[in-house]
Amino acid sequence: MSDQTNLTNFSGDKKAWPVYITIGNLPSARRNSPGSMAVLLLALLPIPPKLSKSSKADQCQRKINADTLQDVFGLIFAPLQDVAHTGIAIDCADGKVPQCFPMLSTWIADHMENVALHGLKTNSCPKCEVPTHQLGTNARSHRTRDYARYQRYKPENQNSGSKSDDDHIICDNLGIGQNIFHHLDRVSASDLYKPDMLHTIYLGLFKHMMDWIEGFLKKHGRLQAFDDVWKALPPYPGFLVPKKAYREVTQWQGKEMRNLGRCILGVLAVALRQPGGAQVIPFKRALGCVRALVDFNMMAQYRSHTSDTIAYMEDYLDQFHKLKDIFLEFRVTKRTQDKVDKQRKEIRRQRALVIERVAPSLRRRMRDDNRQEENDLCLDLVCGESHFNFIKMHLLSHFCDHIRQFGNILMYSREIGELAHKSQIKDRWRQSNKNDAARQIVHSYGRQHAIRMRLLNLESLKCRDADLSGDVLHHLDRTASTVTAAAPVVRRRVLKGRREDVSNVVDFSRISGVSLEIIYRELIRYSRHNLPAAHRLPEDHAMLRSLPVELLTQLEIPVLAFQEADVYEIHRARSTGDLHFRNQGSRNDWVWVQAGTEEMYGALRGRLPAKLVALLKIRDYRSDDTVRRVAGVQMLTPVNSGRLSDQHGLVTVQMREDARGFTIVDIGTILGLAHLIQEEDRRWLINSRIDLRTFNEVY
Repeated sequence: MSDQTNLTNFSGDKKAWPVYITIGNLPSARRNSPGSMAVLLLALLPIPPKLSKSSKADQCQRKINADTLQDVFGLIFAPLQDVAHTGIAIDCADGKVPQCFPMLSTWIADHMENVALHGLKTNSCPKCEVPTHQLGTNARSHRTRDYARYQRYKPENQNSGSKSDDDHIICDNLGIGQNIFHHLDRVSASDLYKPDMLHTIYLGLFKHMMDWIEGFLKKHGRLQAFDDVWKALPPYPGFLVPKKAYREVTQWQGKEMRNLGRCILGVLAVALRQPGGAQVIPFKRALGCVRALVDFNMMAQYRSHTSDTIAYMEDYLDQFHKLKDIFLEFRVTKRTQDKVDKQRKEIRRQRALVIERVAPSLRRRMRDDNRQEENDLCLDLVCGESHFNFIKMHLLSHFCDHIRQFGNILMYSREIGELAHKSQIKDRWRQSNKNDAARQIVHSYGRQHAIRMRLLNLESLKCRDADLSGDVLHHLDRTASTVTAAAPVVRRRVLKGRREDVSNVVDFSRISGVSLEIIYRELIRYSRHNLPAAHRLPEDHAMLRSLPVELLTQLEIPVLAFQEADVYEIHRARSTGDLHFRNQGSRNDWVWVQAGTEEMYGALRGRLPAKLVALLKIRDYRSDDTVRRVAGVQMLTPVNSGRLSDQHGLVTVQMREDARGFTIVDIGTILGLAHLIQEEDRRWLINSRIDLRTFNEVY
């Protein structure tokens, strides 16, 4: 794993080029954990000098840089070459000493790093021999790269004579320098490349897509509607609620783009609602294109796959390529824009000469007709000159093949390298005296790692009741270890945040604004439908009024993580009523309520979203002080029987038309938080792309 990074933020141009190493035998969850120290700093590569403005000097400098890089990696890979065939004895944790054959299996880097190390040009694929003019297609039949065969195409290795068309294509993709991996034994250089979701999707396709969407919204006058929906998004676990309009954000990083992918489909669907007659087809195609890319991204995050999920990914990618032409006019390069400006200027000059000879009464009509014709001609020029032939568009086609061959994509996460930059490079740079800083960075982290290994060994000896000194035992008790097993998640719903101003249903009615008659009716209905006859609540209003009641503001719900057997996430559903939450307005979250069987409510499969109005504990002193934990909610009802929309693939819900605006349910039926995007008054879209579990369950 390697990646250049900046050491200074606001002044200077100090950079570092670290190389990290890790072991493929480790579980990916442990390897990608920031505190596991499973990614180690191996070397710091030399930073090439800046290029001059002379093309001849630049060419010479690039050749020197490539040769230097080849020599440095030769030193780094030399130990692997020595043991590739003979093996090496390595001590294992179980006490055995097996003969191991360490081999380079993966090189995790962004695209620019990959082409530099593989000796390719910028717009070339490190995996296959796709021509540049086919990067924007979804063709998957290109030949895999054979880097050993490429050596005879290098200028210094070529013989005189004519080249075939295939030779010309190969030579056009080759850069300066050789592939640094092709000399390694038992290593296939083309298989070292692994898909990079951070730079390919989040910082690549999503950033391009948002530029296209912004131009599309501007053309159709929907930018303000998009900003209004964007600023009104509700909270959700792990989701950063936007505090600014989309156009007010000036810098987008990987975290923000990942956040955008979880809500962009719903926000765009609301912004493009109620299209005009001529907007129906463009809006439908734009939503279909965005939906396909978002669904491809969601499915690519799965930790385990089947043939069906891979087929879904291929279908989503095919659909994206089929509909992406709706954004073609917004893929305008600077060269194309210059041509458009020149054409527009020439057309206006010619029309001005014609209009001068026309009667004044006809000039306005001619100007309107000429303006429309001018826009049509410019649009034709833009569509003829624009294309989608850029490398990140093509790299998506390798995701499915990678999953079939190597497993899930998150196993080779590029983001762990970004985290390693901070702890192993940037923090060490700040702690150094900036004099021979590279040596200090490597030595500092080496010492930290050695101390950490010593602590792990001491902890292991302590667990085996070894004879350790008192000072060592005291230090181990005082030092928190990151490998200590985390406290198990309490797998039950917990109510917190008791309010002191409520002691009975009368107080609750006064605080919530719900009439006593409705509260009595819902308590009786809840008791009849959920409690055994011997333990039901009293149905006499006077007795209900006398029962002690506690009003709380938070419900912690353990939710099983997607594709996990024993990992739970805690959803904290809040219902503050009229109280402010964190110096802001009141907060009453949306939750999922199990309201029926899986055959009900279409794609919702028996679940309904509801607004959490109140969290209550009701103590029944007649039945051994039994405490009933219930919630007051406002249930929504699905539109169109809960079927997915043909345009955006989301389910629409609305407020009930009947009188049951307030319903009491057992907190055991609350499954977790829901994420709804308001479409209009009393009507919402269910954002099923907010996380993988919701995406997998609402379809």
